This record gives sequence, structure tokens and C-alpha cells, in this order.
Amino acid sequence: MLAYVTNEEKTENTLVTGLNCSENYNDAYEDMKFNFEMYSGERFFKRSIKSDTAKRERQKIRLHHYIQSFKPGEVTPEEAHQIGVEWAEKVFGKKHMVLCATHTDRGHIHNHFAVCPYDMYGKHWYANKKSMRMCRAISDEIALAHGLEIIEHPKKSYCHKYGEYKARKEGRSWKQKLCDDIDNAIMKENVRNIDDLLKELMKQGYGIKRGKYISIKVKQNRKPIRSFRLGDGYALEHLEYRINHKNYEMPLSEAMKYSGIQREYALCIRQIQIQLYRCPEPDRLHIATYREVEKSSRLLFYLQDKQIHSAEDFQKDVAAADERAEDLKTQKAELVQKISDTEKMIEEIPQYLEILNRRPLMPNDIKELSKFTHLKDVGVISLDDAERLKEKIEEMKKSLVSLEEQLKTAITEKKTASDFYTAYENQMKSDYQILLEQAKAEMENLRREEERQRAERERSEVQEERKPQSRKKTGFSL
Repeated sequence: MLAYVTNEEKTENTLVTGLNCSENYNDAYEDMKFNFEMYSGERFFKRSIKSDTAKRERQKIRLHHYIQSFKPGEVTPEEAHQIGVEWAEKVFGKKHMVLCATHTDRGHIHNHFAVCPYDMYGKHWYANKKSMRMCRAISDEIALAHGLEIIEHPKKSYCHKYGEYKARKEGRSWKQKLCDDIDNAIMKENVRNIDDLLKELMKQGYGIKRGKYISIKVKQNRKPIRSFRLGDGYALEHLEYRINHKNYEMPLSEAMKYSGIQREYALCIRQIQIQLYRCPEPDRLHIATYREVEKSSRLLFYLQDKQIHSAEDFQKDVAAADERAEDLKTQKAELVQKISDTEKMIEEIPQYLEILNRRPLMPNDIKELSKFTHLKDVGVISLDDAERLKEKIEEMKKSLVSLEEQLKTAITEKKTASDFYTAYENQMKSDYQILLEQAKAEMENLRREEERQRAERERSEVQEERKPQSRKKTGFSL
């Protein structure tokens, strides 16, 4: 998260401020890690790709993430950053570790805040409805003081209650089953609009009523539920958006075609896409941006093209790209030096031949000739050899042009490999491990559903075999 918050591609002139922590995300990570571990009694970074999510106990929050957004053209990046720092100081006081960064990569300028849960003296910050109302009130107060507009009546968001959250986690939620059926229906080729989606759901036995909202009846003895109450991505306008953009969302079957870290990364990308494409409102900030999804997809293609299946493979790829670039740099330096030496030899040929042709050769002449042994070694005996060396220089210059192109490509490849590896490393240290756990949970639910369906088929087959078989009468007819 810290790497994302301080990303230079998103911040103009690096508008980053650290309150009680460094502005550099690596150093800020260490600052917040030390503070968290001191007061929480837990490791700061405990999540692991290899961990068993089913056995993990509930953990304390490592970082809080807040976002403050402005209307397009409403503020300059500098003013937005000033407002952000004012807000952080007023909300969290002078003792909390807060990393504040102003992002300018989207149509609207917005601030990101990464907040350590414990202040410098161990006081815990609780993120709840009450603190959120306070955060919004202070943000509105500062915005009005700067002459900016505020949202008078923000839209209400519908969150799942703990009972529903627990039911979903244990795989016994009828709402989750409905969400899964909607998700699968959207991905079908014959579903091109809302009407197609509703027809598909009706085929599966759901009762549908469409008006201002979409109401779905799951069972006869249960009241219909409006689709937007299922969560983000299920309101009418969101469903329309998802249908129009469903080709962007990677199917699970496609992600499973990969192996090693390619599969892990593909599963993470799928989770990001699901979250991003289910929340299409242009004024809403997501866990990722379209640019990040596109960059992540390019990274996956890179892993596939380079046949990288493990972190070790990735490190070897980066090292190989670096070694190739360094080798070409050495070759270029050697060739440039060789061209320079040859040009110097051409300049020395007249003087060398003049001394060589003296008769008789005096001791001083012989001493002078000893300085030109390099000309003797290349077989220079006349001025014609100067032309031969010039031709050789032209060949070397052509080789130099080719070598420079290769070096340029190698440097680009080195930078690409390094950038992709850094991005991969940073992502896997932040939200990607959580996303991977979500993907694993999705696969586990899919496996259970397949087992359930297989058991039902086997049960049906057994019942079919137990049915008494009616004997057919045989005879002749005229």
C-alpha cells in the first residue's frame, strides 16, 4: 500500500508528506512496522501466500487507508496536498504516523493516507462509523474554509452485517449463491444486455421483477431482494456496466491455465478486475485503477513470454537482462577504443613510413621505429595500407551502429525486467496476498460446488438404477 500511495507516476513533483514517519515508502514501512509491533504484540507483516486462510485467526489491522477526493479542476495539486496534510493533522493529531500523498494521475486530484493503527504512545485508532463521520465532517470543514464545494447528501453504501459476512465465509449464504449465479450469467456469451441477464436468471428458477430497481425472488417463502442490496456491482447501472465490460474480466478457467507464480498473479488480477468492474461509478475510487489493471496484465504477459514460473526464475531473468546489457556496454567500449586506435594508426603511417625508408637507418631511427611496432604488427608497409585501415574503420563503425541498437534494446529490456520485478515484489508485499487468498477461497467454493453436483448426479444415477424396469412384450404383427 505504501508503495502505491507514494508512486511517482501518480504524484506530481512528488507531493508526499510523512507525519512522524519518512516520506520514502520503504523507510515509512520500517517506521510503521516498528511502531505496530511494539504496541500490538503481533508481527507487522504476517500474511503469506502459503498460509492456510481457514486456520488463520482474526488479525489486527496493519494499516488504515483513507482517500480524499476533489472535483476535476477544483484545486491545484499543491492546494489539494495542503488540505490533505491539514486534514491528517486535525483528525489524527500530532502523534500519529501518517503518510500523505496527492495523486494526479486521474481526472480528479485525490489524496491518499496510509495510517498506522497506533500512535507514538500506543493509543489505538479505531475505524468505525463514528470515526468515519468525524473524518468526513473535518474534511468538509477544511474544504469550506478553502472555498470548495462539499457533497451535501452523500449516497448511502450498503455493507454486509457480520452474520452475512460469516455465512459467506462459511459457504452457506444464499445471497452469495445468488451473486455467484449472477456473476456466471453475466459471463455467458448470449448475455449482451440486462434483459438477457434477467432471462438467464429466470431459467435458473429465480423470480424477477423489473422497475426502477431489479427485485429477485430466491424462494417462495422469502421476500424478494433488490439487486443493489447484494453489494457493490449489483445495482442496475453496475450490472449494465459489467455486461458491457465483461470481456475485460478474466474468467477463472483462463487464470487456471497458468502455472506457478503466473497462476497466482493471474488470480490476483482477476480479483482486482472483479472489484474494479463491479464499481464503475466514475466518481468512486477503487482498490485499483484501469491503468494498474492494464499494467498488471502486461506483467502477466511478460511472465508468460519469458516462461517465468517462480520468484527465482524472475530474479534470474532480471540478472540475465542486466548481464546482457553490461556485456554489450563492454563490447561497445572495446569497439569504440579499437576505432580510435585505428584512426590514430592512420595518422601515424606517414611518419612511420618516412623513418622506415631512411637509408641508412641510424640508431635514433631504430629507436623511433620501436614506437610504431603496432603498425608493423598489422602489416603496414605502404600508404595503400592506410586505405585498407580506413575500410576497416568503416566496417567497425557499421558494427558499432548495430551494437548501439542492440545495447539500446538491452537497456530497455533490463529496465522492463527490473520495473516488472519491482512492481511484482511491491504488489505481493501489499494487497496481492489478500487478493490471492480471496482467489483461493473462490476456487475452494467452486471445488465444493463441483463435489456437491457430482454427489447429486451419483445419487440420481443410483435412484435411477433402483427403479423397477418394465419388461417389453415381444410378438409378431401382420
